[in-house]
Amino acid sequence: MSKSQIACSINATECTVIRLKTSGSTGYILSTCKTLPSGLGDLAAGKGKRILNKLERHLKEWHNDDLALCIEPETYLPLPAYFPADASNDDCEKYCRIEAGYFLTKPEKFRCDHTVYRDNISSGSHKKHLLLFYPDEHFGTVSEHFSVNHRIVFFGSPQLPLLYLSKLTGERQVIIELENNYVLLTIASNGLIEKFSFHRVKNREEREYFTIKELVDNPVCRETGVQVTGAMADKIMLARIGRETSTVLKTLGMPPTIFISNPHNFSISSASAVRAISTALMALTENEGTISF
Repeated sequence: MSKSQIACSINATECTVIRLKTSGSTGYILSTCKTLPSGLGDLAAGKGKRILNKLERHLKEWHNDDLALCIEPETYLPLPAYFPADASNDDCEKYCRIEAGYFLTKPEKFRCDHTVYRDNISSGSHKKHLLLFYPDEHFGTVSEHFSVNHRIVFFGSPQLPLLYLSKLTGERQVIIELENNYVLLTIASNGLIEKFSFHRVKNREEREYFTIKELVDNPVCRETGVQVTGAMADKIMLARIGRETSTVLKTLGMPPTIFISNPHNFSISSASAVRAISTALMALTENEGTISF
């Protein structure tokens, strides 16, 4: 029996809503994919209700479908932590809240995505986890708006959906994000993190330095190739990074091994669309080991 999932992705400059259906045992069909040239900046400027109403109009035909939401925060606060090896998802959520109380000045103003490392470094009966804290700004407004017509089954940052792509493909995945105030590198395989590296940056020079350093320090980047995304990933920046690191760089996109039967009917090349589709794919499958609160 075919299953369907609607999803919405919002980043700094654009947002996308999609509806994805399963097709056979391994394929998918897009029912809709609409990207608007509005994002978090517009929400912060007081245009939120108008933008969210536009998005909802594209989803009104499927008001009974579950909704998965992802919003790209302005920054992350990553925290490695060790939890008991036998901890359940509920236990992990409790531990995340405890860690937030120690780690953050105002934990009630933050959300947290949580996942585990693939090469789990054990400390006795404990395993290594990654906690990603990020500001809760805008999340409440967006969830309140959409929850009127939809049951929200996932609500978090894009990191878990992008991580999930490596589980579907069965291949190692390297993504580097070049944003205005940070550089983020993720190496993943089988849906689990191999390496997560985050650097705050203040200018273009720092952005170039940390990007080149991460790519040089991790030889797998030259073996696998790197997908690049982010508001600051311009052609000049990418050309320089490619020369300095001898790394094959390509724009973030849907892996070709994930079969979507009708991609030509929609524009799915934008970062927002890729994240929306990734979020829908993750929501269609129960994703043990990840939580968001």
